[in-house]
Amino acid sequence: MDSRWTLIMTIAAITFAYSFRRRRTPPLPLGPRGLPIVGNILDVPTSQPWLKFAKLGEIWGEISSLTVLGQTMIIVNSLEVAEDLLETHGVNFSDRPVLPMAGELMGFDNIVTLVQYGDRVKRERKLYHQLFGNSTSIISRFGPLLTSEVHKFLQSLLGKPEEALKLIERMTGAITVMDTGPFSQQATVDTSCEHVKEQLAAGNIEPSFTASLLEEGSHEEYLIKWAAFVIQGGGADTVCLHSFVPRRFVNIPPTKSSAQIKAFFRAMSLYPEVQAAAQKDIDAVVGTDRLPDISDRGRLPYVNALCKEILRYHVSVPTGFAHRARADFIYERGEGATPMLIPKDSFVIPNIWKMTHDPARYTNPMVFDPARFIEKTGKAAELDPTRISFGFGRRICPGKVLAETILFLTCSAVLSVFNISKARENGIIIEPPLGQTTGTMSHPLPFKCSVEPRNDRAAALIRSAYP
Repeated sequence: MDSRWTLIMTIAAITFAYSFRRRRTPPLPLGPRGLPIVGNILDVPTSQPWLKFAKLGEIWGEISSLTVLGQTMIIVNSLEVAEDLLETHGVNFSDRPVLPMAGELMGFDNIVTLVQYGDRVKRERKLYHQLFGNSTSIISRFGPLLTSEVHKFLQSLLGKPEEALKLIERMTGAITVMDTGPFSQQATVDTSCEHVKEQLAAGNIEPSFTASLLEEGSHEEYLIKWAAFVIQGGGADTVCLHSFVPRRFVNIPPTKSSAQIKAFFRAMSLYPEVQAAAQKDIDAVVGTDRLPDISDRGRLPYVNALCKEILRYHVSVPTGFAHRARADFIYERGEGATPMLIPKDSFVIPNIWKMTHDPARYTNPMVFDPARFIEKTGKAAELDPTRISFGFGRRICPGKVLAETILFLTCSAVLSVFNISKARENGIIIEPPLGQTTGTMSHPLPFKCSVEPRNDRAAALIRSAYP
């Protein structure tokens, strides 16, 4: 009888302790109720997740959660929450999800995008910042290269305007990579660096990220190699974790630029009044006897606003790259708010697309309107989207300034000499689709457009721009 009573009391004590602990542990952020074992597997979108996550936010709030097979995902639809978690509390949210297939099994666990935050990431990001952390550094080191490639792009576009989208990819690829032999994971990383070293030894080297750092001789070679490989993938969009081609890094990157420049061409065909306003801005400052230069940037407010609107309107990485919580974190959104648990190892996914299309922040967010970023009497400019579109905290895109530079150079040059409009086939206007592709890196859906020189003088200027 005594042993039975002891057992009953023990079970009662354990049950009480467990229920008391559950009462003290805050719940996860709200979210849809899942199924037994598999959880919210049916709630995870297979295409364009940013749209489904935005819908979740409308129902469950600016921070919500999904759990699939035991893995918790925290969906953040609010800029304020994203900055609070990923910047203010960045020490706990700067790691990345562990991806065995892409990392250990495929040999890409050295790519800084997948590396857990620590000394390695800090040192590699320092390399990026050293070369293109500000516009002055970019112009002094790589200005002639960037200008040359943009001018060659204009000439190619003049000759083959019907291949505009392919030529965009070729230009961004030319800035970052060159063809090599067959692709092999580690071999490509190693041979790329060896190729640049051979050029240095022969005294025949072009300006490049790798060459600049090798010449300094103050950085570990393995760090330079992997930093360069990441730049190649981010810049040309031809080398990603899910798609590989035979390429070798030799030059510097425009981060995600091909997707954004394609979005520019589509926007100009859809909004001729925006194109006309930008051309008026360029003609007044630059004239018609030369092409715009990076030095003109400060005097072209509308073109700068247009570039910001491209970054806002078409988000090339709509859900960003997931962050991972290092430890349990109790989050309270403001005074008196209900505490929420963000568990250790949960994925925190910032819905960047939602933040840049939030009607509470951007007026008529589905409309392409550069004027929103120009201050008017009695009306302040809307929030600069570069605060959102390049990520957050300690994992913010290190190529941010370079990406903005490439975008401005390309857009201003194209607008100065070309008119872009909707394509016609047999006299019928072809409306470009408005959607974008599914994937970590998202491009505009394939579309056609008409690209013609503004006049004979513009065509002559294009031909003379690059000998």
